[in-house]
Amino acid sequence: MTNRRILDYNWEYGTEKIMIHVGKYESGGLYIGMLCEIDGNLEFFSDLTKNIPGYELAYNEAYITYDFRKSNLAFIERYKLGVLKPAYARSGFCTYPMVAFDLKRLAELDPEGTKQFAQQVGIELG
Repeated sequence: MTNRRILDYNWEYGTEKIMIHVGKYESGGLYIGMLCEIDGNLEFFSDLTKNIPGYELAYNEAYITYDFRKSNLAFIERYKLGVLKPAYARSGFCTYPMVAFDLKRLAELDPEGTKQFAQQVGIELG
């Protein structure tokens, strides 16, 4: 059983019941994924963040995936996960918006994942 909270994710195909998964990219950046429950098992639904090498970010900042970007940003705003920043990254033909995430809010949604992330990057959640 998980202690993650279930949230509604609205996108062009309807509404999905998802859970946030907080982790860390190999390069050290904040990873946020979305999981859904299928037949009693947690399954990967989608990435919320994108790892883009060559950009320096604060520990709580990440770029938002290009696919379903509008739905992702609306989801972040609806659940007060973070604040859209005026910075963007370019990779290939895509532009990715930056969000400064609220780690305390993420800890409410995925306590264990956020705790592990904080330990791995050497920060206190307080």
